[in-house]
Amino acid sequence: MITTEEKTTLKEIIANYSIASDAKDVQAHMQYYAKNGYIDGGMKSKPKNAGMEEDLAQMFAMEGTLKRHFAMNHRFSKDQDAIVVDYLLLVVEGEQLPNVIATAEVKDRFIKEDGAWKISVHSINIDPAMFNLLKQQDTGINSDAFNA
Repeated sequence: MITTEEKTTLKEIIANYSIASDAKDVQAHMQYYAKNGYIDGGMKSKPKNAGMEEDLAQMFAMEGTLKRHFAMNHRFSKDQDAIVVDYLLLVVEGEQLPNVIATAEVKDRFIKEDGAWKISVHSINIDPAMFNLLKQQDTGINSDAFNA
C-alpha cells in the first residue's frame, strides 16, 4: 500500500523538478534523479551519472523562451520496491503570448536511494499536437530530435 505521506512526497518532488525545468536549472532538476536515473520516451537523456547534465542543458536551450510545466491527474501504483506515478503534463508558453506548447503523458518510476525517493526513469510520451505545431510554425526546432 502507498501511504498518503509517500504520495505527498512524490507530488512535491514532481512539482519541484517542474519548477526547476521552468527555471532551466539543470542542477536543481538533476537532484531528484537516482544515480543512474534517466529520461526516456519522446525526450531522452543519458543516465545522471553518465552525461545527463549536458542532455538537460540542450533540452532547456531548445525550449528557448520561458515555459511553465504543470503536472496533474496523478495516479500511483506499486511495482516491486518502486512507486510509479502516472500523470499528465501541460507545457505553456510563459514569455510570449500565452499558449499551450505541449501535452504529454508522463510515467515516473521512483526508488529509494540513500533513504530518499529518487526518479529512476522519467518517461515522457509527448502528444502529437506539439509536433503538428512545430510543422505549422517556423520554430527552428527539429521535431525529429524528440524521437531519436
